[in-house]
Amino acid sequence: MADRTDPRLLRSREAMVAAATALLAEGGLEAVTHQAVAARAGVGRATVYRHWRTLLDLRLGALEAGMPPLPPMPEELRAVSGDEPRAEFVHRLGVLAERWDDEQAGAVLAAVLGGSRHDEGMRRLRESLLRQIADALAPAVAEAVRRGRLRPDVTPQTFAMATAGPLFFERFLAGNRLGRDTVEAVVDAALRGWS
Repeated sequence: MADRTDPRLLRSREAMVAAATALLAEGGLEAVTHQAVAARAGVGRATVYRHWRTLLDLRLGALEAGMPPLPPMPEELRAVSGDEPRAEFVHRLGVLAERWDDEQAGAVLAAVLGGSRHDEGMRRLRESLLRQIADALAPAVAEAVRRGRLRPDVTPQTFAMATAGPLFFERFLAGNRLGRDTVEAVVDAALRGWS
């Protein structure tokens, strides 16, 4: 068996993941097949099967790659904001908004949400995404509660629903792009509502 740190193995896996997520964005979940990924990535079909034995594994791999973790708050931004929770909320939700403006991310999200009604793997991905958003907001929620900007009963999950929910609606149901002004308006409304 090949070494998992072998640069050639890592490069081919990255190419296959990129091919799978591109296929997903172009044609939905059904477009992601071992044969299509192999052709797009320029590898043999056996190579794709070596990494993902079943079609479901391959599709889940593409979906997971399309939902990378939200990055931490940059230290230079934290220093400038003086640990002001609003600045962190705007930053973190701004990163989420940028991702949701990407067509590929939208396709991944649609596939996860649609498939989660019927498939346990998709359900786990949906729960992972929800956890990821709440976890990213948790430090700022705790700081806002500590400073009296939010009520003590506000949790990261409830704040995520009050902020990511309207952004999701605006982007995917209303079909509008998400600019910084929209993110700031959503954050300010949530802070006012739960102050």
